[in-house]
Amino acid sequence: MKKLNVIFLVLVFGLLALPMLSMPFFKNQESAEKREMAAFPSVLKDGAINSRFAGELDDYVRDHIGFRNQMVKGNTVLMAKLFGESSEDDVILGRNGWLYYEGTVNDYLNIPTMTARAARNAAHSLKMLQNYAEAKGADFVLAVVPNKNSLYGENMPARFVPAEQDGNYERLMAAFAEEGVNTADVKGALASAGKVLYQTTDTHWTYEGALAGYRSILAAAGRTDEAFMDLSFTTRRDWKADLSAMVPGLDDGLTEQSYPDYAFSYSRTSHETAVDAVMLTTKQPAAGGKAVIYRDSFCNTMQEYFAETIGEVLFTRATPWRADYITGREADLVVLETGERNLRNFSVMAPVMEAPAASLSGGAEGVPEGSLSLKREAYSGYEHLYGTIEESLLGESYRVYLITEKNGDYAAFEAFPIYEASLLGENDRCDNGWSIYLKEEQLSGARLSLAVESEGRLLMGSLPEEK
Repeated sequence: MKKLNVIFLVLVFGLLALPMLSMPFFKNQESAEKREMAAFPSVLKDGAINSRFAGELDDYVRDHIGFRNQMVKGNTVLMAKLFGESSEDDVILGRNGWLYYEGTVNDYLNIPTMTARAARNAAHSLKMLQNYAEAKGADFVLAVVPNKNSLYGENMPARFVPAEQDGNYERLMAAFAEEGVNTADVKGALASAGKVLYQTTDTHWTYEGALAGYRSILAAAGRTDEAFMDLSFTTRRDWKADLSAMVPGLDDGLTEQSYPDYAFSYSRTSHETAVDAVMLTTKQPAAGGKAVIYRDSFCNTMQEYFAETIGEVLFTRATPWRADYITGREADLVVLETGERNLRNFSVMAPVMEAPAASLSGGAEGVPEGSLSLKREAYSGYEHLYGTIEESLLGESYRVYLITEKNGDYAAFEAFPIYEASLLGENDRCDNGWSIYLKEEQLSGARLSLAVESEGRLLMGSLPEEK
């Protein structure tokens, strides 16, 4: 009996030690999660002892331990089969083989992540960008692509029950309509198609869904689709799905894609030609017009339709959105496309756009000292001034103006009512900020004041020096 106990203990400890002892045989294994593996750390770094050696060594062992991928895949299958849960926090395991992105849950549950005032701030800021584009002779269209579960929520797990209230999408759509922002009805176009136009194990729409989105944008711009009216599609199960790639072992990582039966003839003219390049330019000699399209990953499949039917297009993923691309490209069409899950960005990041001149009249009330804050930075040929306004001074909405004074001459410029969260830091509301871009010569030697218009009152105060 004692001998059997010893053998049992040897087998148990041997099995426990096997993954560690087998590491040399797995040193070249790739991550099942499709990410870069941790490298073996150096004891010395920059001529001194590496204080992070222990933590980096732990990361290395976690990534390179023997049979790691097999254990990761086994855990994925067990979690899915036994508990109906995803082993990856960013992926929701839905019903009937559907996967959803965790970052869309608040939208699905109608939990707003921005205040009503922040929604109004975002809408007015986009109206300012639209006014700029239209003044340059371009049509402007805002396109919000709905989350997959906003259209096809029937396969979400039953534990997710939407609240009977407005979320970010409803708040912003109402604010856009009130401000007069020209918005494409992307959600309506997809919902009326009579078929599923998103992929079951990917975040995004199919090429057929992208065509519906493209047509809704054209309609909002007063244009029609003349090139793809009778377009047919071929479906193949060969598309690498982004969600299933996060949960290795759940399936083969592929999903169905509907490919357009069309011979696209446009060319990519930028240095970077990847479909998801930060800056991508295209040319189609057989077509006319020029466009600037601010885009996210949903445009990966939609951009071919624009590139084929517009003479020159600039697709850009860079943020913040730069208005000078519109003039630089002499665009006659400007599209700002974003996914529903990223709508909050409109309220916490102002476009890079030279501030329009404004005129103010009537008397202004003073504000208490310390009610206004000022930060500034040089940004690509502009001076970027931004800051906060004391919450107690603001009503349900507000407008902001920067006043400059040089030798008795005054000028006023409208600022974006945007709280620059990435620069000022997050808080509970993020809806009491201001942001403006001006040329250095407009600010050099000037005394600065800020005027705030809210609830029928005009408030004004000198801006403090940046701290």
